[in-house]
Amino acid sequence: MQNKLITRNEFEKRVVELFALKRLGGIPKRRRDKAVVLKALALSFNSSKEYKETEINDLIRNWLKKAEAPERLDHVTLRRELVDEGFLSRPRDGSRYWVTEPKENLFEEDVDSVDVLAVITNAREEQEKTKRVKGEVRKKILNAALELFAAKGYEGASIRDIADKAGVTLPNIYYYFKDKEGLYQAVLKDTVADLMEILIKLDDPEASFRDRFIALGKAKMRMAAQKNAAIELFIKEMLSGGIASPGLTPSLAGAMQTGVKYLEEMISSAVKKGEIKPINPKMGVLYLISLSFVHGSKFITQFIKNREPMSDEDIEEFVDILMKGLEKK
Repeated sequence: MQNKLITRNEFEKRVVELFALKRLGGIPKRRRDKAVVLKALALSFNSSKEYKETEINDLIRNWLKKAEAPERLDHVTLRRELVDEGFLSRPRDGSRYWVTEPKENLFEEDVDSVDVLAVITNAREEQEKTKRVKGEVRKKILNAALELFAAKGYEGASIRDIADKAGVTLPNIYYYFKDKEGLYQAVLKDTVADLMEILIKLDDPEASFRDRFIALGKAKMRMAAQKNAAIELFIKEMLSGGIASPGLTPSLAGAMQTGVKYLEEMISSAVKKGEIKPINPKMGVLYLISLSFVHGSKFITQFIKNREPMSDEDIEEFVDILMKGLEKK
């Protein structure tokens, strides 16, 4: 039974899947896919022209580059396949090449008018557009969730409320996030990451360990006084139950990995400079976080009740308390 000819639609679809969606690892083993790859390349040749081998090689290399084909699809192998399958002919000495029609025709006639590189480019642009739209929808959901979690807390904010505020459907939310807990984790992770990034940018690595710590404390208080949704959520999570890590809920502990790593680097630098006693940076972070919650509870309570941030003097006193355990004997 004769194989059904490859239509223009099928050809364009397979070109998109193989090249734009990067499902091509090398010369395909499937007969029809192999034919599609060779035909796609052959369409870039001028059927009324003869080529030297160097010209054919350059044409194939340039086409592969424009199509962003995988490296395993090399010009030498493709040139040989084009000859073997009848898309190109050459004399015995291989001095010249010209376009021919394969003995076995696998394509409908209108496939010859397809602009293959345009098909690939358009498909990639559509992919990027889809990614951007998905990113925008996800961001809308996260922003709405941040506001509601900050205002109502985890229990008080419903998925339906978040969907309404974001202007999306419930299925939209469950497309991007497994459940409410997953959404909360994502919000918290982004929130803490943003806050940590701001604090890290304000840090001066050349200052002493004590001065750096004091500067970070003052920056945190300035941020806390802003009363925005990110700060509200951060504080709510800090004071919530289920403490599993020293003073941190599991959600917050996971989201603060960037900050923890930065603290480790601060401690490591201070040890090298001889500012504090030699300690394991990981244990140093554990110590600082633990004592921050033990000795800082009164300041946190004061802030929550009255929205009065710690004074500069309070911050310096607080840092000095923490520093005592790190000082060289």
